Amino acid sequence: MQQKSSERSVCSLKVNSEVRNVFDDVVSIFPVPNVNPEEMSNNTLAYLGDAVFNLYAKLYVLADAKVQKVHSVATMLVSRQGQSKILSNILNLLDEKEKEVVRRGINSKGARKHGNDRQYMESTGLETLIGYLYLIDKERLSFLLKEGMAAWKEV
Repeated sequence: MQQKSSERSVCSLKVNSEVRNVFDDVVSIFPVPNVNPEEMSNNTLAYLGDAVFNLYAKLYVLADAKVQKVHSVATMLVSRQGQSKILSNILNLLDEKEKEVVRRGINSKGARKHGNDRQYMESTGLETLIGYLYLIDKERLSFLLKEGMAAWKEV
């Protein structure tokens, strides 16, 4: 069966390649925190980024598929291996400030929870970046997540 050009497969699950800025829709229902991300701890930014990315991954794979399949693919995307792969896919697109935020996340105390597990550290770096960008530039965050998901065209 051939896929339409507007669709791509992620672990045999079809997703819309024209993923628009999902944050446009959900942002209006969430409270807008009055915080300065520069003053937040890396762990707090990673915590926020984890929540944002979990929702993004579920919305990204949501299609006319069974919930169990959506769950298994979303779980794979938000795993440390999945997030590490996404980070490696967008690393060359990051500006210096964004790279600094990722480094802060990778070197944070929370990233060392699993010893020297490089993928866990990288996933924490990605989550820190997501939390940071969610607070300051949702359009940039949407762009980077779309580019990062391109790593999952075929798995």
